[in-house]
Amino acid sequence: MSDPKSSGEEEWVPIASADLAPGVIVETNLDSEELIVWRTLEGFPCVMEARCPHQWSHLGAEGVVEGEEIVCLTHCWRFSRNGEGWKAGMTGRRDRKGDIMVLPCKEESNQIWIQRRKDE
Repeated sequence: MSDPKSSGEEEWVPIASADLAPGVIVETNLDSEELIVWRTLEGFPCVMEARCPHQWSHLGAEGVVEGEEIVCLTHCWRFSRNGEGWKAGMTGRRDRKGDIMVLPCKEESNQIWIQRRKDE
């Protein structure tokens, strides 16, 4: 992760290639933080923490993209691009569950960039 771009208080760091296809999940790290980068089926990129908040399953290995959400296959918790967590029952009922951390990201210069948190 080299060549950070700075703009005022924002610091952007390249995290993955923008060639990431819809439905694909890749694992990465930023410093000591485990992250995943994935693209919705509509084509929107998302960068979030790699571990499901339910039982800590790694979404790089135990996750699958369904539409605009990523699903943890361990217990079927679902997460939107903004990190909201849900569990969908057999009847289709959706119950709110724990949320997951999402990092601001953008596509530029054939890369997906994330914004570093101010405390880093």
